Amino acid sequence: MPMHYQQSSKILEIIKNFNNILINVHRNPDLDSVGSATALYQALIKMGKKVTLVCPHKIPENFKFLKGADKVVTFDFTNFINLTNLINSFDLFLILDSGSYDIVTGSKEIKLPDIKKIIIDHHLTNNWTDYVYRLLDTKASATAEIVYGMLKDWRVDIDGDISTSLLSGIAGDTVFFKYPKDPAVTFSNVSELMKLGADYNLLIEKFNDSLSFGFVKLLGEFLKNMKQGAGFVWSAVDYITFEKYGKPRGVRETVADSFFRSIKNIKFGVALIEEEKGKFAVSFRSKKNTDVSVIAKKLGGGGHKNAAGATIYGRIDQVIEKIKKII
Repeated sequence: MPMHYQQSSKILEIIKNFNNILINVHRNPDLDSVGSATALYQALIKMGKKVTLVCPHKIPENFKFLKGADKVVTFDFTNFINLTNLINSFDLFLILDSGSYDIVTGSKEIKLPDIKKIIIDHHLTNNWTDYVYRLLDTKASATAEIVYGMLKDWRVDIDGDISTSLLSGIAGDTVFFKYPKDPAVTFSNVSELMKLGADYNLLIEKFNDSLSFGFVKLLGEFLKNMKQGAGFVWSAVDYITFEKYGKPRGVRETVADSFFRSIKNIKFGVALIEEEKGKFAVSFRSKKNTDVSVIAKKLGGGGHKNAAGATIYGRIDQVIEKIKKII
């Protein structure tokens, strides 16, 4: 059987030489980040490795149906002493679904201490230089697709729990299969994972049918605030409103994915939310021929051609004006 990735054997060789392994879940965790991390976590546990999952933000409750998600340590990367102690406790850091170090730590001000790193990612704007090995497949619809191919190359026993994590990651980054990069590959992977025991009904129940009241109300605020520009739409929500509805995570991405780029005659959409006072998380979503990663990079962010993001600091009027100038 041909290998999915020629890098798979080298990554496995490196992993076999280490016992204490760290895996990240990126800031503002999404289904691909949690799904790919928990799948790899489960596989390495089967190999007898000691594995710890860390994330700078809390894992959303409706992601915790994935095996291992409840074991993710919410870690404050700003505490240098604790960070140094954490890194010194592990031999190897597997960094998934993260195009740059700030996606791992949650801040551009925090760089990771020296530790051997393996990067596994699908972002076009991946800019890591500090690693012992990297598997970058920008044609993959999700990092979970890469992990799936890698685990098959390793001949790992991919059970129902691992399959559910991988299916969830693929579903998340394709907006539940609306935007796969290569539909033939994605639907083939999904079919295989379902046959291996992936619980699609559980995914739908926990992710799509378990939204909080505050989540839906905040989604309504985004839609109410939506404005139209020349070929694009945008909407911003301030911190007071975010706090009012319980600070639900994932609303910004949901609005951008499900509504903004679906509007007729609109090339792309921009969703902004003030997650901390003076700190805005921004999501860009576009139709096929518009590359929003270019806009995101100019704002210090990155991502994919049709889905990208950035973090911008300032007052809401300043942030909006900055984005408009670049657009």
